[in-house]
Amino acid sequence: MRTLSLGLGLLLSLLFLANCQTTDETPAAANRLSAPGANVVLITIDTLRADHLSADPIGAPEAWRVETPHMDALAAEGVLFANAATTVPFTLPAHSSIMTGHYPPSHGVRENVGYSLDERLPTLAEELKAAGYTTAAFVSAFVLDSRWGIGRGFDVYFDQFQVANTNQINLGEVQRDGAETLAVSLDWLDAYLADSATPNATPSSSAPFFLWLHLFDPHEPYTPAEPYKSQYPDHPYGAEVAYTDGLIGELRDGLRERGVLDNTAIVLTGDHGEGLGEHGESFHGYYVYDSTIRVPYILRLPPASEDAARHARGRFVHEAVSHVDLMPTLLELLGLDIPEAVHGRSLLPFLDNSGSTSWNDGEEKRTVYSESFYALYHYGWSPLRTLRDDTLKFIEAPRPEIFEIARGESENLLRERRSEARDLDQRLEALAAEIERPAEDEVQPDLDEETLRQLEALGYLAGRGHFDEDSTTHNADGSPRADPKDKIALHQAIMWAQTFIGRGQDDEAERRLNNALAEDDGLIEAHQMLGNIASREEDFEAAAGHFRRALELQPEHKVALYGLATAYKKMGQDDEALLGFQRLQSLAPHDSKAVIAMTGIYFRQGRLDQALALLEEATSQPDLARIPTRLHSQHGELLLRMGRLEEAANQLRLAIAKNPRSPTPFFHLAKIAEGEGKRDDAIELYEAALARRPNLYPALVELARLYGQRRDPERGDLEKQRQLYESALERDPDFIRGYFGLARWLLDNSDGDLPRAEELVREGLRRDTRNLTLGAGYPLLADILERMGRSNEARRVLADGRGRRR
Repeated sequence: MRTLSLGLGLLLSLLFLANCQTTDETPAAANRLSAPGANVVLITIDTLRADHLSADPIGAPEAWRVETPHMDALAAEGVLFANAATTVPFTLPAHSSIMTGHYPPSHGVRENVGYSLDERLPTLAEELKAAGYTTAAFVSAFVLDSRWGIGRGFDVYFDQFQVANTNQINLGEVQRDGAETLAVSLDWLDAYLADSATPNATPSSSAPFFLWLHLFDPHEPYTPAEPYKSQYPDHPYGAEVAYTDGLIGELRDGLRERGVLDNTAIVLTGDHGEGLGEHGESFHGYYVYDSTIRVPYILRLPPASEDAARHARGRFVHEAVSHVDLMPTLLELLGLDIPEAVHGRSLLPFLDNSGSTSWNDGEEKRTVYSESFYALYHYGWSPLRTLRDDTLKFIEAPRPEIFEIARGESENLLRERRSEARDLDQRLEALAAEIERPAEDEVQPDLDEETLRQLEALGYLAGRGHFDEDSTTHNADGSPRADPKDKIALHQAIMWAQTFIGRGQDDEAERRLNNALAEDDGLIEAHQMLGNIASREEDFEAAAGHFRRALELQPEHKVALYGLATAYKKMGQDDEALLGFQRLQSLAPHDSKAVIAMTGIYFRQGRLDQALALLEEATSQPDLARIPTRLHSQHGELLLRMGRLEEAANQLRLAIAKNPRSPTPFFHLAKIAEGEGKRDDAIELYEAALARRPNLYPALVELARLYGQRRDPERGDLEKQRQLYESALERDPDFIRGYFGLARWLLDNSDGDLPRAEELVREGLRRDTRNLTLGAGYPLLADILERMGRSNEARRVLADGRGRRR
């Protein structure tokens, strides 16, 4: 960030003195500022830099200047906290802090993938729901899907993202346009108001609401809409910010038009910022500089609390505040109790008429904490932690840094600020020890020597290499961890490789990853990503090699462990695969992928009792909410195969109750309905499965078969049957059973096109390069030829089919 000019620095000082005068009196904000029963709207904007609000007192460089009139209007009606910090520059952990008032070491979410919010911590939504609020959330990115625990306490949680593999995708690309999310949230608000006893009623006569709106648009990839794209042609990120500002204006207008604005508290914040090339970081998550750590933070009181709202309008606060303060602030504003264990504090003293800027309880300056453990978890380099107060910011690293917040972060002031740096370092260590949650007793599997040798031989259990998570400063061999500042180029290479993978350009990604490994063969992430690329290319030997190398460097790298076990499975080495999946399950008991994979192997081998025992254990957890939909679905499928239809149906209905968007449970329930002779019910269930996944080809085939059996002319069953086969082939020209099904339809109908039927079967056989359908294809082709009077040719086809099957 650029250094402030002397004039702007003087202006900030005057603003600070004018708006945030210090007093020796203890603030008594709680009584005066309380607004019991007010509605609450929380707006979180992904990847929004604080300096990209035109109301921000520091502001962006001239080339990045963006007009944000609607967010500025909220700031003018409320308080803008100009020294606000996220707890971590990633979406899920930042929102976890927002919702719980806890720092990441306490709530347990350190990154976006592989973590779930600690169930023992109450969320803001749960607290408000318990107080009688109607709660609804509308999120725009898969990374905030309710399955990660962030949706606890919401009556309505609009996520609805379809993602097949959360380990290998670029989560940043799984998003929806903010306009869609906003429209759905306003539709919900209309329904809420219509259902109230008296529309637009005050909270005394109807339940108040808590609405969380999450907008993702400023996140990479930057694809701004017009007219913003043309307004900021050289700054696509800024154009996305301007577009999002327009959505904030629409939301504010929507609240006003519905008559709820005057009794609604509004909080607007960003979850983190964006590097935009500063310090060499293009995106976010790696560093803890203010380009990604400082966030916009606006609190607008309900104008109905007139005294407080009038005093709070247009104020800047420069005291250090954090996302962990949001929950206690809102709870105190609403007159509700604040959970004792939260790390945050209510910010209402800043809005009191006394004009106080501190809590005035005789303690030191208030400091707030931020972290990024990305470099440690992904590369084995040093993590980064930072502590800031109202004027200074300290970064703990192998080469520590300290900055004056008003001067930006272009110059490390460690030499001239050594005593302050030492003090902040000590306070950081004390705070980190205080907020770290107690380590739970981990049950380590009792591995016999033979199992250990097998795991080592297969690459599942190598030497610990240089990664030892127990020490954040030194490797297992005692050498110091690398400073992330020295490795930024390698990190950027990995990030660009990930971007190319997301674009489907695996060759370019592979080239960049190999170049990075030529410089540092210890890049765990690069080996893992190359393993994923090789797996997609079905070169499972090469994939296994990459995953083994990643596990040499970090033996508990769960994605590499899953990848290696899957590679063995794909190579037909089931026993070797099972060992890997069992180790993964021992390291991550709540990770369903290992159970699903093992069950699939047992299922295929006919070891149904072992598969059932595994699934029964997995689906008998005390907290059923933690059980993924797919486990219930797989459990139901297995019970179906074992003929235990009633139990199977119960598990499948549980799967649907948890995720009504999943097609698989509907498919298996249709199978049960068929077995019970309920053909119409089966048709309805297959149609439900296809409505959720139009390319679910087994459902297409089964539904077409049932239409053919029912043959109801009034319902157009035969025509529907033909359309299903045609549709299947349009969607996937390699769907071989579709060729045979349509050919059979043509053969069975008196006015069928037999030449086309012959052509379809021959095309299906040509595409069946693995000879999986010879038993069905050649007899069908012979039937068609016989019907066409080509008996000799039909006999040759049957003989050819028998020969090929040998």
